[in-house]
Amino acid sequence: MRGVSREVLARDAAWSLADGSCKDLTIEWARWEATYVASATAAARQTALVEPAAVCAACPIVSECADLAELSGYTGIAAGQGYRNGRLDHARQRHPNQRRTA
Repeated sequence: MRGVSREVLARDAAWSLADGSCKDLTIEWARWEATYVASATAAARQTALVEPAAVCAACPIVSECADLAELSGYTGIAAGQGYRNGRLDHARQRHPNQRRTA
């Protein structure tokens, strides 16, 4: 049997987004994501997630949303968490302009 592509899985997961708790929060969601992306510290990013995480806490499709974020390489807020290129955004502890040493 042939494997299913990431694109097909992402498309299937996207069908359920219309059932999400955030479906009518487009303006607020854009503001929350802009605040999250502009946050320079891990603490500021965690603070930026408080409101969207509250929306996601009661969402019936939170797992589908997380799956879609991972499959599509999403950067932003999904399922109440921050994502960067489809991965949970845990690693951004340093300032974006700082370089790693050794």
